[in-house]
Amino acid sequence: MEKQQKVPLGIWVIIGFFVLCIIIWVVIQGGTLVAYDTFAALGLVDPRASLDPILVQVSRGIAFADVVIHLPFFVLAVIGLWRLKFYGAVAAWVALGMHMYWITVAWAKQYFHLQAGVKYVPIAMGLNGAMVLFFLFSIWASWYLYKNRQLVE
Repeated sequence: MEKQQKVPLGIWVIIGFFVLCIIIWVVIQGGTLVAYDTFAALGLVDPRASLDPILVQVSRGIAFADVVIHLPFFVLAVIGLWRLKFYGAVAAWVALGMHMYWITVAWAKQYFHLQAGVKYVPIAMGLNGAMVLFFLFSIWASWYLYKNRQLVE
């Protein structure tokens, strides 16, 4: 099968998703890492007063890992998929796998915080809905990239 030179719509959708993720990760995770209380005042993260004190530091640690590890995979995926390179698909699979992982961790943390009596803020219904969509999108995008792996060299 001859390689297509034009980027298919499905890959553009995946690229768009990663661009959105880059913006969210830079703004919210980067902001959480640098100025937690400022972002809490904006309502983007939970205020210190509503959390067990250690959870703020855990959130900042997660933000650090997201900026240092997850964000570069988004960037590599965008560049590589746009150029129809195999490294873009690999970076996308890694980033999508990390999405499924962090969402599972977020839900598991809620359960274990409740069980342990830790002071925390439950995930809002709207955010839970968005997380379900991110999870389902990650499954679809992983499958789509696998099914169309011949498009990338």
